[in-house]
Amino acid sequence: MFWYYLKSAFRNLWKNKKFSVINITGFAFGISVCLAIALFLMKEYSYDRHNKYADQIVRLTDSKNNSSSIDYRVKEILLSNYPEIKNACLVQRRGSSIEVKCGEKGYYLNDIMSVDNQFFEIFSVDFVSGDSSLPFHNINSAVITESTAEMLFGTENPLGKELLIDGESFVTIASVIEDFPDNSSVFAGLLVNAENEDFKFSFSCADGSDKSTYRWPFRIYLQLYKNADPNQLLARINKHSGLLSPYAEEVDFLQLKDIYLHDNTTGSNSKRGNVGMLRLLAMIAIIVLTLAVINYINLTLAQQTKKNKNTGVRKTIGANRKHFLLSFLFESISVTFLAFILGIVLLAYLIPFYESVFNSSLKLETLFRFPYVLCFVGGILLIGLVSGVGPAVVLSEIKPIQILSGNFTATGKRNILRNSLTVFQFTSSIVLIFCVIIIQRQIQFVKHKDSGFNQEQLLKLDVPGIQENDMSKAMVMLDEFRKSPFIKDISVSGSVPGRVTMSMGSNVENTDKNISVPCLLVDTTFLRTFGIKIIKGRDLQPGDYGKVCMLNETAYKHFEFDNLDNKRFNNYGGFDIIGVVSDFHFRSLHDKIGPACIMFTPQFWPQAINVRFDKNGIGQGMGFVRDKWQEILPGYPLKYQFYDQWFDSMYRSEERFAKTIGFFAILAIVISCIGILGLAIYSSERRIKEIGIRKVNGAKISEILAMLNRDSVKWVVIAFIIAIPIAYYAMHKWLEIFAYKTNLSWWIFALAGLLALGIALLTVSWQSWRAATRNPVEALRYE
Repeated sequence: MFWYYLKSAFRNLWKNKKFSVINITGFAFGISVCLAIALFLMKEYSYDRHNKYADQIVRLTDSKNNSSSIDYRVKEILLSNYPEIKNACLVQRRGSSIEVKCGEKGYYLNDIMSVDNQFFEIFSVDFVSGDSSLPFHNINSAVITESTAEMLFGTENPLGKELLIDGESFVTIASVIEDFPDNSSVFAGLLVNAENEDFKFSFSCADGSDKSTYRWPFRIYLQLYKNADPNQLLARINKHSGLLSPYAEEVDFLQLKDIYLHDNTTGSNSKRGNVGMLRLLAMIAIIVLTLAVINYINLTLAQQTKKNKNTGVRKTIGANRKHFLLSFLFESISVTFLAFILGIVLLAYLIPFYESVFNSSLKLETLFRFPYVLCFVGGILLIGLVSGVGPAVVLSEIKPIQILSGNFTATGKRNILRNSLTVFQFTSSIVLIFCVIIIQRQIQFVKHKDSGFNQEQLLKLDVPGIQENDMSKAMVMLDEFRKSPFIKDISVSGSVPGRVTMSMGSNVENTDKNISVPCLLVDTTFLRTFGIKIIKGRDLQPGDYGKVCMLNETAYKHFEFDNLDNKRFNNYGGFDIIGVVSDFHFRSLHDKIGPACIMFTPQFWPQAINVRFDKNGIGQGMGFVRDKWQEILPGYPLKYQFYDQWFDSMYRSEERFAKTIGFFAILAIVISCIGILGLAIYSSERRIKEIGIRKVNGAKISEILAMLNRDSVKWVVIAFIIAIPIAYYAMHKWLEIFAYKTNLSWWIFALAGLLALGIALLTVSWQSWRAATRNPVEALRYE
């Protein structure tokens, strides 16, 4: 009996080649997309699970300040007082690229990490060479990954080689490790010893006059014993929080396996995923698969009109409902099986494309590992059953007398099923169209919003760690830049808009509004170079350098000053506040403009050379800068970026998100169109005699087209009403990640609805035109 149903299923597929090809191809594309999304989701949810002690590792967070940055001294306090903690380690990633010199050649590394020896005991790290029991022999030891070693040393053995980091610290390569896995939130190409004072990359202080208040923040990871209860341990730590004073008041734990997707703390500097995007992708996968199933149901119903007499005869000679159910289910499972096979083939060929869409590597073999292969087989059966049950139940209820007499029409429950599926398709299309429009508008909005300073023709040159004996050369190079006719202004600064790394307590007298304020340490030409305007107070005067500062407008309002008389910023030696500048974005548009202080002082290590080119001299100016750099500082890497590109790069994740959603939206719409086409074929074939009679009685082609397209318009309107609140809620939640956002205007909803209506009418009009222009004699010749 099994083989009978199987042969019958393939015979029906062969007899209806056109519908079979449409069905299987549409299904295959939908399954290919779903499998690609599944591979990406599996990878994203597997982060950090490769670590042997992943279930026992937690990261300490400062719950009062919602920060992962905690002074390194807290590690020893916890180890000494809480026996539930088996081990602990320090981790600190450099927040920006760092210059590394290997001999006479310089490189920029974006992934350098300061850790202690316990890091290698807690995290699963595979050693290629070196002493795994003591990776750091001394404070000047370093550990390097294979790929970074190859970049710096080629095929030479890196062990024992020296590197100069940031122009001031020499380290010796003591060990080589394998590259960190792609699904690791903690990673680096070069690891240096956290016990070295030079590699405590950042610090903060509440009062610059008291060095005991200095903080050297790290990320502190704890490895608990297997039988330790994290909640009980946390309660004990917070109960005796005085032990952690003055470094923290209240702490919390974040499981290692939750860090990648659920870390909302500041100062983390670890790789982070977007759980909202993953949920949206999972929803899109479900929608795409649902649309593919709907297509199958619609097309099955459409082609069934051609097999009505066969169905009626079989029911007349004794075929019962069970027989039809099994027949339809075998056929749907066969279609699903073939679609899965074709979908895997498509996925294999499209893997590079999907990797570019997700910006992540995908491994097809993951699908064939246990237990995923069981899910794979179960998915075929489940989708086949879901796809076949609807048409099987609907069509098995038809009475033979209706079919053989030619009076079969879809009414009642059959209409409800078909119409509901149609509305779902239109609703999905409208929601996706709306989301794509809003995402694109928001990205364009943040890219073109006024940053508060002039980004045009403004270049950022990163300053490498220049050795002391080369400082005179750097000063000569700056003098050469100033002489260039192509360069209008030049400024050297310790921070730049988009990368402000220092914050200090304001300690303003006679106010209770003191806070930690982001500070930009700059030279006297900073305001002119960036085009930042002074709106209150005075400009710099001779003798001011090293003694004065300015606040931005938000800081001035925060401190509630009436004037600037005798106002001082009492940190970093103290500065007289002489002016207020207009607000400018010193961070991305994800964050609101907060208080900021611009300190005019020579006491900073330069991080950037800011060059404003003459309007007509960018090309020649860039050539001049490159030539002079290579001539004067040939051993140091040249890294530069224009500020408009620099700020645009802050929204690359959103741009990838927009492209991803746009791609899947188009795909979902295409799949919907296939289903709508099936519905149009079904509708025109069911009403073929009605159309013939109307034409004989003088109906125009335009009237026939209007009659056939009327249903599509009706269902688009209903779907539009349903889609509005869904689309609004989804985009309202997504826009919450931006401090500055575009408006959800009414016309965007209308545009999404009109596009959906246009797509639907274009899809069905071809079939409607064929039906409307058909010779009525063909439909009525046997009447």
